[in-house]
Amino acid sequence: MVRLRGKLTLAENVTWFGMTTVGGWYHGELPAGLRTAPVYAGSYWRREGDAPPVARVSMVVLPLADPATVAAAEWSDGYGGYEPAPVDGYGVLCSGAFDPASVVGRDAGADLREAGRVIAAGDAEGRRDNWAEIVTVADRGGNALFFPVEAEERDGYEALLPDGTVVCLAFIAYDFTDQRRVTPLARRGRDTTGP
Repeated sequence: MVRLRGKLTLAENVTWFGMTTVGGWYHGELPAGLRTAPVYAGSYWRREGDAPPVARVSMVVLPLADPATVAAAEWSDGYGGYEPAPVDGYGVLCSGAFDPASVVGRDAGADLREAGRVIAAGDAEGRRDNWAEIVTVADRGGNALFFPVEAEERDGYEALLPDGTVVCLAFIAYDFTDQRRVTPLARRGRDTTGP
């Protein structure tokens, strides 16, 4: 199930893998004047052995325009094989200017530990809406959203207007070897998996 998870403060570009030390992928050409955007995320339950299941993110959607504009846009075909790695198991959604690793004087390691603490507490509670927001530039409302991602494969897609303006971003994480059973109810959007 995809649910509203919060708002992301925007500045020039967006990345799904902030804090990465190798490579990176930034989506530019955002709509002029747009300062924030809603963030929707879909999650699933993942179980390791006999441990209780924990929520992990499989999709994040960031609409940057109204639904009619997004529907009329052309979607890209993804990153073309480029797969930035999660940082310690987290996809970090942020604008480059608010990336914890880019903010001068910021302790990005402390931000990563705090996000991990919040998500670990959510795991212990069995929380489905399990993610963390870290405010990185308080005077501008700059933030980074940390989502737990364990899937082996990652990709991202842009919905583009003819002039190249990005009007929606969709990020996915999945496993080719995922053997979870999907029931007919789950295929119709009803969550039938969980603790």
